[in-house]
Formats: sequence, C-alpha cells, structure tokens
Amino acid sequence: MKRRTAIRNIAIITAGAVFLPGCNSSDVAAIPLKHISIGRKDQNMLAELCELILPKTKNFVGAKDLKSHEFLLTMIDDCTSPEDQKKFTDGIKAFDKLCHDKFGQIFTGYTAEQKKSLLTDIEKRKDISDEALSFYKTVKRYTIQSFTSSKNFMLEIRKYNMVPGGNFKGCVKAS
Repeated sequence: MKRRTAIRNIAIITAGAVFLPGCNSSDVAAIPLKHISIGRKDQNMLAELCELILPKTKNFVGAKDLKSHEFLLTMIDDCTSPEDQKKFTDGIKAFDKLCHDKFGQIFTGYTAEQKKSLLTDIEKRKDISDEALSFYKTVKRYTIQSFTSSKNFMLEIRKYNMVPGGNFKGCVKAS
C-alpha cells in the first residue's frame, strides 16, 4: 500500500469517528439526570416555557440566559420525591397533549402570539387538566426561584452586600 493512500484512509476514518456521533438523531438529554428521563425535545420545550414565563428584556437577562430549565430539571431530579418526579413527567405529557389539542402542534413550534394565548389560558385555568396545571405551576415556581437566586438579581435588584456593615471604620475615635 502506498503511503499517501494509507494517510488518506486514516484521515477519513478519523474524520468519520469525530463527526459520526453528531449525526445521531437520538433524543438524548443535554444534561445528565439520575432519576428522571427527559429527552432533548422536552428540554427544549422547558427552555421555551421558562423563557415565556421570564422573558429577556432590554435591561435584564431572561430564563434562557440563566439556564432556568437546567436549574428546574436539577431540582426535580435531586430534591423531589419519586412520586413528585413521576407527577412532573406525567405533567410534561399532559402539557404536550394540551399543546396539540390547542393548536395542533408542539409547543416549540408555536408563534409568540400562540404561546401568550396558551399561557393566558393556563393562568386563567381555562380548559386545562390538573396534571398540566400542576406541571406549569412547578415550572413557574422553579423558574422564579432560579431568577431570584441569580447573581444578577442579587446584585442589581436587591443590592446585596457580600459583607454586611461595609461602612465600618475601625480607626475613628469613639468620643
């Protein structure tokens, strides 16, 4: 075998080994979870829903920037009981069904007006199942918690001081 042919074959095999995993269209989650099984499309839906609850503004970051959906999934996976985890995964299915019943497509395919309409209906509890409502309340609660525990919120809104009593002056006479 000629050296150029061997080198070309090695380059082709190496490129194939590098690019082949990216061609896999499986629904593997972006973040690893130990107790619940959430696919990539469900994570994308959660990211969109969190961003709808806490949108990005001109002056402040939104839920996608804070990665609120990852915080939400970590909290559900690590800090809730198996019953609540099952209730959450069942709520995802109920929410998907609600989305299909409402506009005939998945939530990530909605337009901005359709998303706002769905959110308004959920907030008014209009034609929504208990599982979907419970799911939405959980997502909303953890999205708000991720926002209120973020660095941006603490420094820019709450004006949190890392060291209390930062105006202490130890060299001033007490008289």
